[in-house]
Amino acid sequence: MTATTADNPATSATEFSETDKASSQNAFISRIFGEPNSLKDSATPLYLQLQSLIQQAIDCGTLERGSALPAEREIAQYMKVSRVTVKRAISELVTEGLLVQRQGAGTFVAERMVHKLDRLNSFSEVIESVAKHPDSLWIERGIGLANREEQTRLELPSGAEVVRMFRVRMADETPVALEYAVVPRRFLDNPFEVTGSLYEALARAGSRPVKAVQKLRAVALEETFADYLNIDAGIPVIVMERRGFLADNTPVEYSRSHFLGDTFEFEAEV
Repeated sequence: MTATTADNPATSATEFSETDKASSQNAFISRIFGEPNSLKDSATPLYLQLQSLIQQAIDCGTLERGSALPAEREIAQYMKVSRVTVKRAISELVTEGLLVQRQGAGTFVAERMVHKLDRLNSFSEVIESVAKHPDSLWIERGIGLANREEQTRLELPSGAEVVRMFRVRMADETPVALEYAVVPRRFLDNPFEVTGSLYEALARAGSRPVKAVQKLRAVALEETFADYLNIDAGIPVIVMERRGFLADNTPVEYSRSHFLGDTFEFEAEV
């Protein structure tokens, strides 16, 4: 009598699952790049053609903000090009701020948070405006005598005390900015009163700024600070310096914030 071996349902289900997954991923890649032979034999380098296709997919919404790109290996196999070509196309878009690479997680379409310069918003309010949760990783906070720069920025006499706060600002547990803020102690007695928004703490004390002078510039972030944001040293970031004032023009805040350029946009109505 010949014994027959029944198919293993678990194995079959796994095979179908893997097949469906691969088919779905290929369909997703095809929506981004079109047919595998869509790259043209022209004077335009292949990496620039790939770069253009990815950018078009972002512009038309096929690749949504925050969504993950297929793996470099999968793109290379589908488009029949080398991984070096794919890597260069992606690298160019990372440099332009359209894509962001997260160590151990992959490549993602950069999410943009709009910081409106014609409104006096706190960092927490900017993050909440895009339905994300703001949080902080505290590096340092304490009380000390104002140094010369702080005396000048905050119009303080020699010997005046200030509260200093330095922290990593987070959006949904992802580091997106560094914030260093100084407030005269007469407006904020204890730095540990600030658990989230600095402006909320100042509002509770009746000292929230109502106007500000802001300056923006681009700088290359040094290694010590770059580590806090999980980026390489030398990558450009946007620095915002702000002096906040009460209605009677009394300075109440001096802050210096470093924003990831691939995460924030700054907008002003003129």
